Amino acid sequence: MIFSKRKTIGVFIDKQFKAFDDVFLAAVDRESRRLDYDVVVFTAAGYYLTKSDYDIQEKNILQFVPLGMLDGIIAVPSTYEKGEFRDLLYEMLEKRATCPKVIVREESDIFHCVFTDNNKAVRMLVRHLIEDHGLKKICCQAGDFDNPEVQERLNAVREEMAAHGLTLPDEKICLGNMWTTCGDIAYNAFFSDPDDVPEAVVCANDYMAMGLMRILREKGYRVPEDVIVTGFDNVTEWCIDVPGLSTIKPDFDGMVVEAMRLLDQSIRGNSEPDRPVKIGLKGELILRESCGCGKRDVDFFKNLAEKSMRLLEEANDQDANMNNMSIDLGACNELSELHEVLISKRTESRIVRDIYVCLFGTPEKLMDESSPKACVVHAFRDHKDHGMPMTVFDRDHLLPLMAEREEEPQMFYLKLLHQNRHNFGYSMIHYDAGKVPSRCFVQANVLLCIAFENIYRRKELLALYEERRLSSITDLLTGLLNRRGLMEQVEPLWRELIGKEIAFVCIDLDKLKTINDTYGHTVGDFAISLVGRAIRNTLPLRAVGSRVGGDEFLVFLPEAENGAAEKYVALFKKELTELNKKEGRTFVVSASAGYAAMKPDGKITIEECMQASDRELYKVKAAREGS
Repeated sequence: MIFSKRKTIGVFIDKQFKAFDDVFLAAVDRESRRLDYDVVVFTAAGYYLTKSDYDIQEKNILQFVPLGMLDGIIAVPSTYEKGEFRDLLYEMLEKRATCPKVIVREESDIFHCVFTDNNKAVRMLVRHLIEDHGLKKICCQAGDFDNPEVQERLNAVREEMAAHGLTLPDEKICLGNMWTTCGDIAYNAFFSDPDDVPEAVVCANDYMAMGLMRILREKGYRVPEDVIVTGFDNVTEWCIDVPGLSTIKPDFDGMVVEAMRLLDQSIRGNSEPDRPVKIGLKGELILRESCGCGKRDVDFFKNLAEKSMRLLEEANDQDANMNNMSIDLGACNELSELHEVLISKRTESRIVRDIYVCLFGTPEKLMDESSPKACVVHAFRDHKDHGMPMTVFDRDHLLPLMAEREEEPQMFYLKLLHQNRHNFGYSMIHYDAGKVPSRCFVQANVLLCIAFENIYRRKELLALYEERRLSSITDLLTGLLNRRGLMEQVEPLWRELIGKEIAFVCIDLDKLKTINDTYGHTVGDFAISLVGRAIRNTLPLRAVGSRVGGDEFLVFLPEAENGAAEKYVALFKKELTELNKKEGRTFVVSASAGYAAMKPDGKITIEECMQASDRELYKVKAAREGS
């Protein structure tokens, strides 16, 4: 991938409608293969009408991109519906990206650009309305003024009308949301006075034109008999509830060919003009029923019905798969479970060639956004399960060496995996040649985000539970286990120890009351902690040390052959003496110890063994006091 000898192009495109990105992405795939480039498509899915945390996190992809590793960039700013997002994209291109860049679908004075010449295209359409239909009363639904294409199309309408001695006053212009839901806006603006209705409404895109035609039908207006409606973009062939729309068909395929040509020349150093190259493509005027210049025949509707049925069947299958995937991913508690779901419920399996799910961090600490590393936790290559490699690599490379194909270029779609305020990692999907993402691409990644959020939260809860559990079984003063912790460690082993030599060593701090009375309880705590430190420093492997009372300690030795208990007592006392010397106090902390070694027979209990060691301790203390 990025680390190979083959050059890599980054493509930046936000959520967009299928009429554009299907053609655009298929052409990028074809041209990159022809010119031998790897491609990474950095996709986002922020929605214009929402302001959720998910949308906010989508912008992080522009910070995540390893710009220094890219050899060239193709960007489509007009697909970024939110102005803020589009501004961030331009800021990245201007200030941080140093490789050659080409802008598609939008004119630029800074970068090489390939675009539809809106002026020529719209003027061609308006000229048809004026010269061929003899219209004079023309209105315009312009769309969102934050979109530069919208402004260009509006200006073109004005200029062509002015060239014919006509005007377009402000009251004959309205805005819209570039979608079918704003038809009522145009209707209220232009048709509120039945004595002053327009002869034609030129809409900035096809979706708004469709929305307006539906409202007009409800209100009793006929298209094109009463009013002509036109659009832009040629995305309405599938729409049968309104007349076929006269529109402009942009040359999206041609844009990619020219963009790749410009980029290839810059990357290979064949030529780099002193100033940005601007290539404006005229587009094609498509005349249909909405202006009265076209008619759809029976074959059109027959073919459309067959196509719609296939799409409906595919959509039903994908929806069912998404629903099942959502249920199964929602139940995942571990990465291994998530991997199994992705294999068993994988979407688009007929056209997806490779999938790599990469989490930030290392296997020891996954989902660590601050880490410069990434780890492959799910691999699907050549339509086959490749398990959970857990391969760690520099995340700037986007993929590890295992994903490289020396024999052919690849085109991966990268989607950040995030939820709320967490960035977990990203997915990388490679489709079969000529195939592009389906409508489920974003949805499947969103489900992955939710699944990782659940796993992340579960890890947090488990860590919190473990912290609380450890605090409940740990003596804070000495760091040793308490009685409950000792039992938790010993009980699971007890049956396995039947017939084996074990020992319990009972240790008691000498003269704690005297220390407390003479020096205070703080010094008494010091004496207790010193004994605890001596125990910790001398514990053999697998042994368990605990503080079971105020000044009483218990050590469990699961391997007590060859006098191990006696040896441990001697080692402990030696360590306590050394610690006393290091501390240099005016008093000496001492302790008595007794032990009971035995072979459990399946009948004796842990508690009985502990009592036996306690009795041995008292024998030692009694002998000392009697001497």
